[in-house]
Amino acid sequence: MGKVSTFSPAQQAENTTSKVVAALERLSEAFRVLLWQEATRYGLSPIQIQVLTFLLHYPEEKRTVTSLASYFNMTKATISDAVKSLEQKNYLTRKPSATDTRSHTLHLVKEGKAIARKVEKFAQPLEETLATVSEKEQGGLLEQLMQLIYQLNQQEVINTQPMCFNCQFYTVKRGHYCNLIKTSLKPADLRVDCSQFELREEEA
Repeated sequence: MGKVSTFSPAQQAENTTSKVVAALERLSEAFRVLLWQEATRYGLSPIQIQVLTFLLHYPEEKRTVTSLASYFNMTKATISDAVKSLEQKNYLTRKPSATDTRSHTLHLVKEGKAIARKVEKFAQPLEETLATVSEKEQGGLLEQLMQLIYQLNQQEVINTQPMCFNCQFYTVKRGHYCNLIKTSLKPADLRVDCSQFELREEEA
């Protein structure tokens, strides 16, 4: 007899791991629902909303099709289609890279920034729900989720993320420690996306 599916209610009743996987699936569904609701409201696709939000907050050197594809674990073709559509909607423009003439950086125009600030609020229901949980509990949850993301990075299920556990400055010294700022980190201090991130050499 083959292994019982983790999505079987009978399996979940007896297996905590299956219940956690099922709970994570429910959360991913909530994220998708919120994205689709916002996308429908503004005549965009979910990935277009994610691209707009990314371009609103990340520095110019990361605002490329290649960086977006890596960040969202999608093909360059998929990202290019989303970018082309946003270009046609007059939300962004391309500019030749100063360091690579074969590459372009993406820039939101005034209208693009305005719509990006509206659609990025799609995650507010999740934020409001988490706000009811204590900071200590949030920190513990963050730590566990980052461990899970790290393991998925190691298994090459998703691309390596610019977070503490993958960074050359991160180490464990009776807890989490950052060698860049020479400071111990509480779970709530850990970063999923750090602007000072440098990939650990053995993972580069």
